[in-house]
Amino acid sequence: MIVGGAVLPTAPLLVPGISATLPDGVGKVCDSIDAAVEALPECDVIVVVAAGDAALHGSAVVTLEGIGRGDVSATYEVDTAAAEQVAAAAGYPMAVDAPLPLDLAVLVLHVGDLAPLVPVTVPPTAAFDDLTAVGEAVADAFADDDVRAVVVAAGDLSAGLTEQSPLHLVPGAISWDEQVVAAVDSGRLEGLSRLGPQEARRVGGHGWPALAVLHGATARFKLGMVVRHYSAPRGVGYMVAHGS
Repeated sequence: MIVGGAVLPTAPLLVPGISATLPDGVGKVCDSIDAAVEALPECDVIVVVAAGDAALHGSAVVTLEGIGRGDVSATYEVDTAAAEQVAAAAGYPMAVDAPLPLDLAVLVLHVGDLAPLVPVTVPPTAAFDDLTAVGEAVADAFADDDVRAVVVAAGDLSAGLTEQSPLHLVPGAISWDEQVVAAVDSGRLEGLSRLGPQEARRVGGHGWPALAVLHGATARFKLGMVVRHYSAPRGVGYMVAHGS
């Protein structure tokens, strides 16, 4: 059964030790991530979900070489049987190419030491119902009460909140973030359906598809989420949430 969940942003800057000096406000995000991870219940497997090509990943080789930090690399254990089961139910291919995409790699660096993984990437252009179905496939894979699973989804919100944002200042981006945070904090993740995928892409909300999967995976188990932190210290919305 699914016994817990978390929402964590995937900026490499948030990985411990990546930067000797953190920009103002980023330290609070890092502290919130640490608190959310520490609060996760004991589990047998962790499903990590981020945007990317539709795939279940049969290996979890992590490297930050693509951002000039080839010294940050590790290989984590994958629950291959569970990954294959989810892939079959969701109609997704199994991918074994290494390394993992960057967003997924950062999530794995946050939680990969806690339990074997089921790494999932979902397309940002997919419809809400299709993404929810992937989450339901995850729920089906862990319907057995003897297996305790946690789902961790990317929590990167709009990249167009200020004039310093990667997308500059996108009209409606602030309101979009507020609505996503409210949906997660209230436990009514079905409200995410009206916030993407087109609108999510317009405001640069890279975590939206993963949150839709989280909804599909946790709804059956009536798992509520609480937002621990939201801020945009670098003009990108970072949301940290936890549920158990």
